[in-house]
Amino acid sequence: MKLRRVHVDGGDFFWRVLWDPDAANGDYLFLRIWIAGRKAYPWLTVHYQFHNPWLFYGDIINAVTPEQQERANNYFQLKPLTPGKVAEIIRKATFLLNETYADRRLDKNWYLNINREGELNWGLA
Repeated sequence: MKLRRVHVDGGDFFWRVLWDPDAANGDYLFLRIWIAGRKAYPWLTVHYQFHNPWLFYGDIINAVTPEQQERANNYFQLKPLTPGKVAEIIRKATFLLNETYADRRLDKNWYLNINREGELNWGLA
């Protein structure tokens, strides 16, 4: 799979999205981000929940009442990872890492996850 390039706050990064093969319903992705010039290993690996609308098409279109639609909207995570969202994640990760690991924030592969509210947290979900 091809790496995509994104320029964020004066730095160049490459990113790729992979399905998590261990997720029970295939509803988690791994976002892997590399710093340009350091492609030996990913800088960030972010666990991201995403429900492929084609896999859950029946459940989504059968939500006809307002209550069912609200429940479906609260359950299904249908926002894909776009370059803008990846740039936002890079900014959040840089801020999070600068708070504690400013001296070595670029030196290893960090594992983070995004919760349902869009907050970045330590570790894989």
